[in-house]
Amino acid sequence: MLKAAAMRTHLFALLAVILLLLSRPAVPSPDEKFSCATTVSKLTPCTGYIGDKSKEPSKTCCDGVKEISGSIKSKADRKGACECLKKTLSRMKYDPSRIPLLSKKCGVSLVLPSITNSTDCSTYESFYL
Repeated sequence: MLKAAAMRTHLFALLAVILLLLSRPAVPSPDEKFSCATTVSKLTPCTGYIGDKSKEPSKTCCDGVKEISGSIKSKADRKGACECLKKTLSRMKYDPSRIPLLSKKCGVSLVLPSITNSTDCSTYESFYL
């Protein structure tokens, strides 16, 4: 039973990534730095960690966190990343307290907020330490 639930969770995450990738242009415009589809695809390997299924984030997860850290530059990017993650995570079972731990565990200055359905993404002025 648990195996089936885990498979559904992973299949849902994969489907969400595919749908987001199809809904955006494959190549961002020169002035577009932040992309929800890219964010979701880079952070999908982190679902095991934020879903409390693994003790530490994987190397692939940390590589994605590092890449996302470099793409979030403006207040609009921060709000967009928060909204993107809020929407994507609303369909998954996860531990919100593990999201902010990703920066420390992966060694980046980007600090992701503890995102829940009630998170007001407009209040995050800075995602950096």
